[in-house]
This record gives sequence, C-alpha cells and structure tokens, in this order.
Amino acid sequence: MRELTLPGRMVLIPGYACDGRVFGPQRRAFGDRLETPDWIAPKPNESIRHYAQRWAETLCRPGDDRPMVLGGLSFGGLVAQELAACIEPAPRCVLLIASTRIPERWTLPVQMAQLLGRLVPGASVNKAASLLSLPFALRDGVDDAGKKLLRAMARDADPAMLKWAAAAAIDWPGAEPAGPDAPPVYSIHGRDDWVIPDDGSADTTLDLGRHLINLSHAESVNRFLFDHMLQHVPEAQQVFPAIENPRLTAQRRLLLEGAPAGTPLV
Repeated sequence: MRELTLPGRMVLIPGYACDGRVFGPQRRAFGDRLETPDWIAPKPNESIRHYAQRWAETLCRPGDDRPMVLGGLSFGGLVAQELAACIEPAPRCVLLIASTRIPERWTLPVQMAQLLGRLVPGASVNKAASLLSLPFALRDGVDDAGKKLLRAMARDADPAMLKWAAAAAIDWPGAEPAGPDAPPVYSIHGRDDWVIPDDGSADTTLDLGRHLINLSHAESVNRFLFDHMLQHVPEAQQVFPAIENPRLTAQRRLLLEGAPAGTPLV
C-alpha cells in the first residue's frame, strides 16, 4: 500500500488573531503538503501590499520550483492576494476562504476590530482580542475545542500584529487589477457570513455557512481546495489519472473528510 500525497505546495495564510492552528481540519486532510507560515513582524503604518512584498522574500525558497497553490482565510485572503503579485514563480491560483477581492462596507465586527487596534493599549490588546473571539465562535456554531483554540490563538498573537492588521484591513484599497499572466482567483463563502458579507461573487457558496467555514464546514472547504489544486497543478492529475474511477473517488472522499495524515488510502 502507498500513501496518497499531492505534488506541489499548498500555502494558506491564517485570519486575524489566528495562526496556522486555525487550519487543523485542512492539515488533517492535506498533511505535510499544507504550509501555514508564521506571520512576520509588521512595520508601523505599513500597507498590506508592502508587508506582502517583504514576506514574499521568505516564502520563495531558492531552488524550490514546486508549483504553489496560495490561499488565505478572511484577513489572510487580503494578504494572499498581495503575496500572489510578489512571488516568483507566481502561484498557480489563489484561493480565498471567507475573504474578499474588493473592499466593501465593513460590518460591525470588523469596525470593532479596527477600534481595538487603534484604541486599546498594546498591553491589553490580546485580552481584548480573546474576548472578541467568543462571539465569533458562538455565532458560527464552533464547538468547545474550537472556542478554546480561538481564544488561545488571540492570547498568543503578537500585540503589534493585532494592532497593525486591524487598521491595515480597513485601509486596504483592494488588489491591483489582474494582468494577463496573473493567477486566477477563486473564493468560497458562507451565505450567512456576518463579518465579510457574501456579495454573490463567490465561486462556491455554502448555504448554512457563516464566517469560520474552514472549521464549521471543513469537508466542503477541503473539497474546494483540493478540486482547484487538481485543476491547476497537472502533476496532481498523475496521482488521480481517472477521478471518475469508483475506487479513486473513495480514496478522494477519505482525504476530503479529513483522514489523519499517514492513512494508507491505496
């Protein structure tokens, strides 16, 4: 028997007050093919675009020519779109999870985060972010383990990062118009997202999804990520030469449902 692995790199950027732990359900599905890089320290009043330009230098590894699929959750989706313009070679596609391509009227939770970033002293910002995570968890139906995780990530976050990201999200002018060689951008969104409302432009919409869909609707989000990786990384098609084959479809379903890394699928 052999393990099912995906060629290439899948790099996912976490959301506000989060780190790579927020992608637990995705890591269980994609194993070591999933990378969730640590945030770098922001500079005062730095734009998301300039931040991404600096961060891209650490994500581009000399001699690593594996095709990359780049994505981001919520605020991380804004950063991912800016990163895509800086990375060489460019990612094959950009995948947005509960995020946006164009800044719109921000909802009350985002405005609260902005006030948190600009008014709360640095010594208290983590505690405030931890408290702010509770309504997110309750509104999105996250279980007790998820609530504990969200609070822990907020407490562990760099206070300077929390304050910078809150202001930078509001000031983000949107991604630059895509050129002919720009990677395609796809999005998955919850129809009832109360943080970044669904504007009808998402490629995949989850009827009962809210904001934290990577946790509450992990199987659907995993399928979205996996399908687009298959579409844009031809090397992955070599792993699944005939996806309609019933046996291969069963293997794929096991992966999408979050089989533990290392599960023998063939």
